[in-house]
Amino acid sequence: MATEIQFGDDTQANNNLVERALNGEVFVIRGAHDRFKLFDTLISTSVDGIRKGAGDEVARRAETEGFQHIHDWVAPADIPALTDAVYEAIKPLAPAFLKQFVKEAFPTAETLYYEETPNVRFHIPYDLARAQKDSFKSFSKNYGEGKITAHGPHRDSWLDCPSNGVNLWFAVGPVRKGNGLTVYQSDYNGDFVYKESGDIAEGEKLQRPMTFDLAPGDCVMFHTDQVHGSELNRINETRFVISFRMSFGKPVFPNRHFHKYVNADMMETPLEFLARLPAMMQPSFVRTLPWRLRERLSPSPKKEVIAAPPEEIGVERDGKLYVPIKAAPVGAIRGVNPALCVARLSDNEAIAVTRRCPHSGGDFANGWVHKGAITCPWHNLPFDAETGRSPCKTLAQIRRVKCEIIGDEIVIDPTAIEVASQTS
Repeated sequence: MATEIQFGDDTQANNNLVERALNGEVFVIRGAHDRFKLFDTLISTSVDGIRKGAGDEVARRAETEGFQHIHDWVAPADIPALTDAVYEAIKPLAPAFLKQFVKEAFPTAETLYYEETPNVRFHIPYDLARAQKDSFKSFSKNYGEGKITAHGPHRDSWLDCPSNGVNLWFAVGPVRKGNGLTVYQSDYNGDFVYKESGDIAEGEKLQRPMTFDLAPGDCVMFHTDQVHGSELNRINETRFVISFRMSFGKPVFPNRHFHKYVNADMMETPLEFLARLPAMMQPSFVRTLPWRLRERLSPSPKKEVIAAPPEEIGVERDGKLYVPIKAAPVGAIRGVNPALCVARLSDNEAIAVTRRCPHSGGDFANGWVHKGAITCPWHNLPFDAETGRSPCKTLAQIRRVKCEIIGDEIVIDPTAIEVASQTS
């Protein structure tokens, strides 16, 4: 569970929050903007960006009716341009905003370094976004995943970010479970293989993540090396978030020294032109310079890394598949063969379903059962065990095949499609 923090008049009691975050604790900071008088600035700057990107009327309605309704006034095809405009508005705000927030919230913290460009995140409902898949993917090539598209589970250091960083993930509009952030805190100390794209590799099992309900102005704070990602937006609200990556003390780059971090004390001073130098003056910058130059001049294709062969615990006999009941405890999903997995719903019920998530091919065998739903581990998307449908109506359903518990085995007939899986 995340630790809830409500900043009051005395923030001295929270002096060790950064150290605790770097040791794996996740914090939900409630009402911090109200306490430090920063939320109005974040709102007004965001509205200015929306005005430039989508016009006066959309800006007025967002400010008065709520950012969660953006998709009602802005066409999905225009979301990249809107996000671009808000990026332009927010970037100049970062130095003063972060310095004031950190000074007030973490008064004993070391010298602050932060990534020069904050992250602006507009996630409209997936059923609206799906038709813009290609243009959204093109936007993500420039800004990275997770801004207007759902990001798979990753650690920021896998994406060439510092390993000693902290994420501050600010809700500008309301964030609900179903369109927000996932943090796999139970896997904090896990040793995972990841793809060159930065996402967790095939065959890597994760435990169910924590998700968050946030009011405007609330903030989630966590170590950048927590495994985290995005929920595929399955509700009828736009999620609008601005996040900052920062480190206290020089950022440590375990892979490529790629992202631009600046010394906060030097920003907005006559020495601002030198603010990047302290982070660059370390071996990682020199060591990875040839690599980074080569990538800029001639980007190489991404290599897909397989962590392990897909799990297949089914034994075939006489055209049926058999799984020992002990191998599928209640709440677990296990891979049976390349096409199917089995989910144990209760002591007396197990179901067999098609193995791949219709959204982006996540392996259900690495997911979990929660509240009667088969959940994809990549974007926390649930599929109803009876109907095979998810809340995203534009996605295909998953299919069930005949499955029953007989004695100490689960018996699956892959040729017998369950009729219930074809109904809504």
